[in-house]
Amino acid sequence: MSGWRAGGLVVLAAAGAAAPYVFPSYVIGLLTLVLIAAVFAASINLLAAGGLFSAGHAGISAAAGYGLAYATAHGQAWPQALVLALLVALVVAGAYALTSMRTATIYFLMVTLALGMVVFGLAYRLNALTGGENGLRDVDRPAAVAEYWQFYYLCLAVLALALVALWVVGRSPFGLALRGIRDSESRMRSLGYNVAGFKFLAVMLSGLVAGVSGVLATYQAEFISPASASFGRSALGLVMVIVGGAGTLLGPLAGAAVVALAQNELSVHMDRWQTALGLLFIAVVLFVPQGLTGLAGRGTALLRQARRTRRT
Repeated sequence: MSGWRAGGLVVLAAAGAAAPYVFPSYVIGLLTLVLIAAVFAASINLLAAGGLFSAGHAGISAAAGYGLAYATAHGQAWPQALVLALLVALVVAGAYALTSMRTATIYFLMVTLALGMVVFGLAYRLNALTGGENGLRDVDRPAAVAEYWQFYYLCLAVLALALVALWVVGRSPFGLALRGIRDSESRMRSLGYNVAGFKFLAVMLSGLVAGVSGVLATYQAEFISPASASFGRSALGLVMVIVGGAGTLLGPLAGAAVVALAQNELSVHMDRWQTALGLLFIAVVLFVPQGLTGLAGRGTALLRQARRTRRT
């Protein structure tokens, strides 16, 4: 990692840590939503680095949230509820992985979309487990993070750990193999790689991160409903990844900030805020396909070139 990137990450981390001392509770609540959305987008971004785009990841995230809410409603302490939530997320992610491991490109997208809709339908139908359309309420946060600023710091720490873990995975032999699969599956097969196995593991790792985001989202709202598994939420996650920059370290955070702020701020002033977000998405795809982080990288490269020109 280059010096300017490391310095930028340090400044960003310091700003995040100082936020509760500077901003009111409303802004901290909004930043918390951005952090949770960034964890969710990071789970999709792991697959995107391998050329796999999921259109149903909200199903995995919601499954973890339902597991947490169900355990809490039945008197389980938060450690047991957390374990159950992540186990449920892994089971659902396993179903995704087994179904999609031999697909690619648009077929992978369509399979994950269908699976997400299955989870959405089950959330409505399994009233005894999910509460149906009324959802599950009173999912109290653990006492140690009950205050809004404590929960903010938890989400900040989880996002930092998730990004570090995904950065390590991306630069491991596994991550390099995923990028090779993205570039040419046939070549990787000819080299002896088990392409389906790599995809299976990628979906499982991605599902675990998505499950963590579902836990955080449920604790944030202290409630979960079938809307958490909707296609709209999966689509917003995809938009975050593409707007921020697919396959980049900070792309999920940049995209989550844009989408979450648009969703929470533009909706106050515009009835059709989705149109504005859609136009932004189209503009990014057409003019900045590398996303906002790619644009920032190009700007930095131009500044470096300008400095070198001045020196010479």
